[in-house]
Amino acid sequence: MLRTSEILTRLAASATGDRVTLFEIVARIRTRAFGVLLILFAVPNALPMPPGFSTISAVLILLVAIQLVLGRTAMWIPRRLGLKSVQRQQLDRVITWIVPKLRRVERWSKPRLIRFTRLNARRPLGVLIIILALIMALPIPIIGNAPPAIAITLIGFGMLERDGVWVGAGVLIGLLDIVVIAALGFGFAQIGLAIYDYVPMPF
Repeated sequence: MLRTSEILTRLAASATGDRVTLFEIVARIRTRAFGVLLILFAVPNALPMPPGFSTISAVLILLVAIQLVLGRTAMWIPRRLGLKSVQRQQLDRVITWIVPKLRRVERWSKPRLIRFTRLNARRPLGVLIIILALIMALPIPIIGNAPPAIAITLIGFGMLERDGVWVGAGVLIGLLDIVVIAALGFGFAQIGLAIYDYVPMPF
């Protein structure tokens, strides 16, 4: 079984031309598309990125997550989206940044708790990823987009490596992120209500 770093390295090596369409990426990784796309779309959000990037990547992650919930075994891409392309240099830059880090992590990864990576488990994982992608799309202060991006990346990595431990780590981080976001939302709501009650009305 190819390791995740090998899949990404082959993807970069097989790209031809100045631009690569999403159709071409999916065609080259085939049945491994779900995990690979989750990593490619999520990882950049753990880094400083221009405004609006997180929303675009969140939409792409939603596309993957919805198909996990539907139980699809092959990735489907709408034609209009599939024809969208990225510069090959940008794809190479992302993969070049990810691969060395993946190789270090892969030393602690092996097929285990495989039931958490199989088709039946992917449906609830898809639901969690949908929630995390929606969080990622929001301009959340303090914690930013990194926690949901890390959670989605770990889930995608665990799926590719058939390692339920890494999937579980991603789920744990994702759930903690949801709890923190809910707590922040509740706190801001309470502050808003307190200010509303304190400020005297003009009538």
